[in-house]
Amino acid sequence: MAEVKTTTQKMPKETEQQYAAWLLYCEAGSLRKTLEAWDRLGQDWGEIGAVFASRLGKKPVETTIENWSKKFHWVERREIKLAEDLMALREKTKRIKRDKLHRIAEAFDRVGNKIMKRLRANEEPTILEWKIVWEMFQVELGKPTNRSQLKLEDEQRPLTPEEKEYGKKLHEAVKEIVRKQHGKKE
Repeated sequence: MAEVKTTTQKMPKETEQQYAAWLLYCEAGSLRKTLEAWDRLGQDWGEIGAVFASRLGKKPVETTIENWSKKFHWVERREIKLAEDLMALREKTKRIKRDKLHRIAEAFDRVGNKIMKRLRANEEPTILEWKIVWEMFQVELGKPTNRSQLKLEDEQRPLTPEEKEYGKKLHEAVKEIVRKQHGKKE
């Protein structure tokens, strides 16, 4: 007979009630707490609890729950579920961090474009805006915003392509300011 793979999904020959009981076990953490939660389910869990209670049905005796636990590998499945939940949480955290960094990078780019537009319109740009967004971007990247925060090994590393691009934009902005200042003096 082929061995059935342990999974967090409903297993072969597992009834809806047994699967719902396993889900409750995952939340409760032990058989004793599962039985206690089963008793309270319809009382203090609101509408969702009522729906879940209907899936669970009538609470069986403790030995039946113990047999279900052994037969359907509740302990192992719970460990797998915890690992899956942790992985999903890590992925969500990475996505949130990536999205936040992307929004800050877009803001940095918009401010840079505004500064360039002001320069082209013969206006003096406000460097404070540029500095604030640049610092936000550096903080999100986990990089220092001043020399006192630099580590010795950070001082002698090559620039990243993004840093080179921002350096070019900054250089162009400074060149434009100098050009305008010399143009005004003449």
